Amino acid sequence: MCECDKVHMYEVEFKLDGMVVVPTHKNCGVALNEKQLEKFRKELVKTWGFQEEDEK
Repeated sequence: MCECDKVHMYEVEFKLDGMVVVPTHKNCGVALNEKQLEKFRKELVKTWGFQEEDEK
């Protein structure tokens, strides 16, 4: 898992791990941890102008 302090939306790329797409940090090449992944998802939703979905 990536241990970088800050991961910005533009530093994330997606790689295949078998048949699964994994978001990775461009600088270190390691998969994002859960906290970074949640922050990335929120930034992406906000930037694209989608409304947040309430999880049930």
